[in-house]
Amino acid sequence: MLKIIQGTLLLPTLLLGAQVNAQEMNSAHEKNWSVGIGSYAFVVVNDEDSTNDDFNFSGFNLAAAYAFNNHFQIRATYFSLENDDFSNLDSKGYDLMAYGGVGFSEKGFRGYGGGGFFSDKWSFENENDTFSGFQLGGGLGYNWGPVALDFVLNLRQADKYEDYFYATGTYVAMSGALTVSYLF
Repeated sequence: MLKIIQGTLLLPTLLLGAQVNAQEMNSAHEKNWSVGIGSYAFVVVNDEDSTNDDFNFSGFNLAAAYAFNNHFQIRATYFSLENDDFSNLDSKGYDLMAYGGVGFSEKGFRGYGGGGFFSDKWSFENENDTFSGFQLGGGLGYNWGPVALDFVLNLRQADKYEDYFYATGTYVAMSGALTVSYLF
């Protein structure tokens, strides 16, 4: 009878220990933090203004992110861009996004969408204009464990840029980034 009681008490303890070890092993494989670098592009388009070209910018980005779990991530991205047509027109700023999806902290496919905030400062010679507002975005990528590759598109609140331009019409402001990140 004593052996049955001891066995009954020992079995849940072993099962609990196995469960804790399995959770530790899973958390050892999860990578919550990431830092990355990549290319970044931004365009402002007016659908009614055919006389002017689009405002295209390209450059690089630095990104840092924290994945709370495999399905929720917060990402901050700093970008530094130059206008493709006017080399003395620069754009620098940051995006702060909250994403929901899959693949943030575990190996495999990544797919996500979310919303956030942007701040963009344009510098032309000695003049500066600052734009900020909300944005929606999403991305696709792959997580190999220590390294991840992401392609992200964000649709910015375009009316923030309308005062800079004198043409009427509907503006669209979109950014895209291709980033390689180290996960730890």
